[in-house]
Amino acid sequence: MKRQKRDRLARALSRGYQAGVSGRPREHCPYYSLDARSYWLGGWRQAQEDRV
Repeated sequence: MKRQKRDRLARALSRGYQAGVSGRPREHCPYYSLDARSYWLGGWRQAQEDRV
């Protein structure tokens, strides 16, 4: 079970990064659960830093 959860969160992180690189706003986060949303936003923030 822990492996599945990590994989899901890692996927949320990478999708957030991809969204940030492509310029999507953070309000378009597709996740509702707090854990996945925070990982998505973390990836999005990292992409914003990398773009600058």
